[in-house]
Amino acid sequence: MDVPSPPAAPPEPATPDTALITQIETRFPGWGAWRSGTHRWWAFRTSAKPLTIEQLRAGCRLLVQADTPAELCAAIRAEIECAGRLAPGRT
Repeated sequence: MDVPSPPAAPPEPATPDTALITQIETRFPGWGAWRSGTHRWWAFRTSAKPLTIEQLRAGCRLLVQADTPAELCAAIRAEIECAGRLAPGRT
């Protein structure tokens, strides 16, 4: 006797955080974002091009955090600039 599959769970409703996360990830391709349970904003590099050891030694980070979405965007921009200044082949 076949037993029917349970119904799929409905999708979670979008929240203001979800909309902001989508905006951040759209604005900064290669970065993922989330808001933690402590209400801090976080972003991490997702791009397939990893940082070089020189970039890491110079202080470029894989993960950034901030108190607000605007501060998070500023932190991501700073990390993109850091990695760009130290990109291989750039003089």
